[in-house]
Parts: sequence; C-alpha cells; structure tokens
Amino acid sequence: METSIFIGRQPILNLHGKCIAYELLYRSKGTTAAVFIDDTEATTRVIINLVHNIGVTSLIGDRIGYINVDDHTLLSDVLLSIPKDQFVFEILEYTKMSVAIIERVRQLHEMGYRFALDDFSPDNANIEYYKGLFPFVDIIKIDLMATDITQIEQIVKKFMPYNVTLLAEKVEDLEVFEICKKAGFELFQGYFFEKPTVIEGKKIEPSITNAMDLINTLYTTTDMDVVTQKFSQYPDLTFNLLRYMNSSQFNFKNEITSIKQILNLLGPSRLRSWLGLFLYGASQDGMFGDVITEAATYRAKMMTELVTAHGKPELADEAFLAGSLSLIDTYLQVDMHEIIEKIQLSKAIEDALLLREGYLGKILSITEKLEKTDKIQNVIENLAPKINLSSPQLYKIYCKANDIVCLLDAV
Repeated sequence: METSIFIGRQPILNLHGKCIAYELLYRSKGTTAAVFIDDTEATTRVIINLVHNIGVTSLIGDRIGYINVDDHTLLSDVLLSIPKDQFVFEILEYTKMSVAIIERVRQLHEMGYRFALDDFSPDNANIEYYKGLFPFVDIIKIDLMATDITQIEQIVKKFMPYNVTLLAEKVEDLEVFEICKKAGFELFQGYFFEKPTVIEGKKIEPSITNAMDLINTLYTTTDMDVVTQKFSQYPDLTFNLLRYMNSSQFNFKNEITSIKQILNLLGPSRLRSWLGLFLYGASQDGMFGDVITEAATYRAKMMTELVTAHGKPELADEAFLAGSLSLIDTYLQVDMHEIIEKIQLSKAIEDALLLREGYLGKILSITEKLEKTDKIQNVIENLAPKINLSSPQLYKIYCKANDIVCLLDAV
C-alpha cells in the first residue's frame, strides 16, 4: 500500500530575496512539469499528500504554502480540513465569477482564510471581471508573460485603491526582477530564482469506500459512540486521522489515548470535512487488507474486554486504540517506529506497540498469543493464571472478542 507520491515546490521571495513561502503543485512520478488531471483532483491530491503523507513541517517548515483552488474546491468543504493559518489559496485564472463564488470567498475570508488571484492578466477588462473578489483577496499574482514590462509602473498604480499585495510571477531574469521591485511589487516568483523542485514522500491513503461509509454514518447519527465503533473498523483511517490531529492546525499537546477523544474534539462537522477529502482521490486496498483489518478489530475488542475484566474500565479506550493500531505497520507496510514518529500517542500505547512492555503491552502480548494458535483450550489454560483470570473467564472474553458462540464444555 506504500507508494511514492510527489509535490512540486517553488519558492516565493520577498523584497530582500528571502524565501517566505512556497507554491505547492501537483506532480506525478517525479516529473518537474505538471501532468494534466482535473483541477479539483489535483488540489485534493496536493492537500492529502501535504497534510497526511509528506507533512506540512517537512515540506514548508514555518513558511506559507500557496495552493491552487478552482470553483469546485471553493464551493466544497475541502478547505475546512486543512490548517488555514499556514496557507494562501490561489484562485485559478479561469475561475468563472458568480454570486456563489464571491459569497463563498467572502465567508472563508471572514473565517481567516487568505486568497490570491493566480496568473492575473492586468488588463482593464480582467480587473473589472474579478473586481468583486478584490475586497477578500490579499495577493494578486501578476503574470509577467502576459504583461508589457514597459507598462509595469502603470499596472501597479491600477491596484493601489484595492489594498492588495502584488506578486510578480514568472520572473525570468535579474533585469525584470529589478524593474518589478522598483515599481512596487513586494513578492516574487519565477525561474530566475528557482524552478519547481519535486519532493517525494510515501503515500498512506485510506480507502474511499471506508471514508464514504463513515460520512454516511455521520449524517445519520450524532452518537459518537456509534461513530467510534464504526471508525475502529478502518485502521488506515485511524492512522491518517491521528496524523491530521498532530498537524499545525491544532497544536495538540495532550497525549492521545483513544479514538473517541479525537472524534469528540473534532466534532461531526469537521470530521465530515476531513473525510470529504478522500471522495475526490483514488485509493488502493492494502495487501491482505480484509484479513489484517479483521485481526486488528479482534485485538482491539480483546484488549478492551481484558482490561475491563481486570477492573480497569478507565483504560478501555486506551486499550482499544492500542489494539486497533497494533497491525498498522503490516497493513501499511511501513515500520512501526516510523509510524509512531508521525503521531502523538501516550507512552503506555507506544511501549505496547513498540516493545510489548507495560500493562497494555502485556495485554497485547496475551491477545497475540490467543490469535496464533489452533489449540485454544491449552493456551487459555496456560495464560489465564498469568493474568489473574480463570480459564472460563478468559474463554468467554475470547469468544466475545471474536463474535463466536462459547461452547460451555470447551474449557
């Protein structure tokens, strides 16, 4: 399930030649040029790869990221799922103006989202056409390839009434840079500084079918216990949600101890927005995905039942999360240490997953031993005393976790 993914990155510089932002571009198979796909899909792939795969910090650090958006993306809830403070959304140059588009940009702008107009041609007709957006746009990127450079000072004067920052796009040489700088441009981008470089990461993307199933669940119930139970069936989505919660949008410092904890923190609306990302992109099933998912579900249930039987119901959610994630490395074909580095879990869960140590580690080890035998009676009789349970107690827990009927004389 682990495959390479790519994002193109081109720096945006200020007046002093310092890189203060990057434009992020969809790329396929490591090429420096864009391979044509639908604009909505391209935007969504960039967002997924940025937030969930390569990571915001790894790609842009503390700088600003510029992402292209079309009308479909603007009118959807996709933008609500990413950290707005670190991004500027570039409205593509062929976006058709409408009352709906202007109103949507206004709403998002009031929520703190920042916008730029991309590849803008500064002729009077174009200015008039897009003028309705100007109050809600922070940056206008002037396409120098579509501009008479001798008229650059007059062009800058056209935008003085609108309180926008001008970015000179497609700067090809030092002379053009100096002309634009003198005329009043504040930001610069182009091959003169650097061509787009391609950053490679590893793709860990959940099934679109699973995402749709959860979205449907969220529309039919507000009971987070029901949503938590449904979520626990999809370990790949659980992993991606944990990474999302550790993105810069949340600055989440507390230890994560349960799936329910993060679902309650997000709430149904924001969770639907996050899941909506995956309705636009393709997905792949993991190797032996059904078998691994079934095993992870069993482990989560078994560990929950065991801690409850020990009189520690307060650890039930933590045990469930540990069990759910215990096979995520196999499912995603990524080393568990690498996975743990990308998400923030409690030390008890980390010790259980990496070392099989601590109370949860002991319970996980017991759970694994019970699933790896066809001589369940002997194993239960051997293990039960080690965890202060009777053989019949452990057998009933085992049956419940596996959704099977207990045979009363089996133990």
